[in-house]
Amino acid sequence: MKVRVVGSGSMWTAYNSASYLIDDSIIIDFPNGMCKYLFRQGIDPRAINNVIITHFHGDHYFDIPFYYLLKSRSDNKAINLYCGKEGKRKINKLFALAFPNSVKRVKESIDLKYHFNKKFKIDNYEISRVLMDHGRMKPAYGYILADDKIKVGFTGDTTLCDNVKYLASMCDYLFCDCMFIEGTSKHMGIDMLKKLSSKYKNCTFVVSHLEDDTRYKLNKLDYNNVIVPEDGVTITIM
Repeated sequence: MKVRVVGSGSMWTAYNSASYLIDDSIIIDFPNGMCKYLFRQGIDPRAINNVIITHFHGDHYFDIPFYYLLKSRSDNKAINLYCGKEGKRKINKLFALAFPNSVKRVKESIDLKYHFNKKFKIDNYEISRVLMDHGRMKPAYGYILADDKIKVGFTGDTTLCDNVKYLASMCDYLFCDCMFIEGTSKHMGIDMLKKLSSKYKNCTFVVSHLEDDTRYKLNKLDYNNVIVPEDGVTITIM
């Protein structure tokens, strides 16, 4: 598996918002500016057919209307969007607000399918959706992608909860929220990461959704199983 960290920052930094591209075919989260993030990294979003959404805060899905418009102008019109059941309504509302005169034309021209199952398959990966705890934003999900060799987890935005521990216990790599120096009821922090990384030594933690001061402090620390990525870096997991 190749995971490109398209974005590793929170909304309040110069870094792209947290998002990932897996094997050039699966996107996890599609935040504001995502199409431009991809173009700047030499990736054409029109070539991507699979989008997984962790939750419906703007910095995780607000570029979906631009993606639909791009796909409508492409020869590759297939879109599979995986999310909770509330996703279709929220995306439709956002699209109608952003481009009210284009909604009907675009929807008629693309091959769009929504998928709400808790377990599904994309390419060679068996994927499971796991409930996270992101404060008042409910539901919020993490995901496990597994093949016959590896298991890789993505928490999305979450505080430390039992299902984060479950992901850490199950996965070879966990791409996880670590927004703050000290965690809150909505986001994990370095204090929570320290507990996880020391307990689950067989898991490598790739931190994301970082505030600038959190990134600075993490880069000063020496955790053997923690990676602090830059935007655009690709991590190969075998």
